[in-house]
Amino acid sequence: MPAFEFNKEAKVVAAAAERMGLHPFPIPMLRNSVPYNGRAACIRNRTCCGYACPVDAKNGTQNTVIPKAIESGNCELRTHCVVAEILMDGMRAKGVRYFDENNEEKIQTADVVVVAASACESARLLLNSRTSLFPNGIGNNFDNVGRNLQSHAYTGAWGLFDYDILELNGPGATLGISDFNHNEKEGIIGGVLCTEFYVLPYGFSRARPPSYPKWGREHKKFQRQNYRRMVRLHGPVQDVPTPGMRVQVEDSVRDFWGIPVTKFSGSRHPLDRKHCQFLSEKAASVLREAGAKQVWMNVGGLGRAGGQHQCGTCRMGDDPKTSVVDPNCKVWGVDNLYVGDGGVLVSAGGFNPVLTIMALAYRTGAHIAGEFAKKGSAA
Repeated sequence: MPAFEFNKEAKVVAAAAERMGLHPFPIPMLRNSVPYNGRAACIRNRTCCGYACPVDAKNGTQNTVIPKAIESGNCELRTHCVVAEILMDGMRAKGVRYFDENNEEKIQTADVVVVAASACESARLLLNSRTSLFPNGIGNNFDNVGRNLQSHAYTGAWGLFDYDILELNGPGATLGISDFNHNEKEGIIGGVLCTEFYVLPYGFSRARPPSYPKWGREHKKFQRQNYRRMVRLHGPVQDVPTPGMRVQVEDSVRDFWGIPVTKFSGSRHPLDRKHCQFLSEKAASVLREAGAKQVWMNVGGLGRAGGQHQCGTCRMGDDPKTSVVDPNCKVWGVDNLYVGDGGVLVSAGGFNPVLTIMALAYRTGAHIAGEFAKKGSAA
C-alpha cells in the first residue's frame, strides 16, 4: 500500500530538513491510502486521530483481525466484560473470573490464558491474581510486575509562519524525521520527530508563544489569525526505564466490581528531561530553516509515565529474577499464561510501539499454536 503524500506543511518541513542533511520520510499511518481488503480509502477527514472513521479506512483490531478470527469459527467475542482475576491450579492457569455485560460474576475455564489489557491493566490483573504460590500476584515472586512503566515523553517545538501553511486535509501527520533517534555522538536517547495531527480550536488555544496571554482580546486575536499559520514538529522521546516508576494495586480502594484499583508511583528518570530538551532544540532548528518567523519549544520529560504508549510493566527477559515473561512472552513459572501487549517491551523505543506490539503478538501466537494446538488446547 502506498504511503500518504506529504501535505502542504510537510512539504515545507521536508525541504528544510533535506537542506540540513536530514532524511524525512512518510509515516506509516495504519490507514488505507487506497481501497484495501473490502474497505474504502481514506477520504482525508481532518478530525482523524481520536475519532471514528466515517468510511472505515482507519485500521484497528475491530475491523481487521477480530472479524477474521470470528469468521474462522474458532473465536467467540464477549463484549462489556471485566476480568477480576486469573484462576490457578497450582502452577497452571485454569481460566479467569470475570463480570459479564450484566455485571454477573462468571467463570471461564481455558487451557491457555493470554493477558492483553495494556501495560497498566495487565499488570493490575496479574497483581490482583494471588494464590498461596503467588502471594504477591502471578509472576511477581521477584517483585517485577508493574515496574519500569514507560509511556513516551512527548516534546518538540512550534513554528509560526507569516502565511497559511496548514492544508487541513487529514489524516494530518504525514512526515517523520528519525535522524535524532539514538544519537551516539552526543550520548542521547532521542526519538522520531513528526508533524502533528490537526487539533481542534480548543486544543490550539493552548499553543501560544511564551508569556503570551492565555485569555482575553489578544488571545482571541491570535486564535483567529494564526490557527492555519502554525506547525508543530514533535515526537516521542523514549523513556529511560526506572524500576521506581511502577504500577501497584490499592486494596483499600476498589472499583464498581470490587476489584482493587491501580496505583501509580515513582517519577521519570532525570535524563528524560535532558533528552527532551535535545529533541526540542532539533525540532526548533528545522522549523527555523523552514522559514518560521517565530519558534518556541515545548519541552517534555517531567511528571510520571502512564499515559499513551504504555509499556514496560511485564518486561521480557531471559532471567525470572529481572523480568516477568520469557522470550516467548510466557509468564515465568506458569507454563500456559502469556502477556500479549506493550507491557513486555523493555524500552519504549523512539517510535510509536504499536507495530512492535503487533509483531510480538503474532510471534507469541505462533508459539502458542506450535506448543498447544497438538494438545487440543483452547485459549
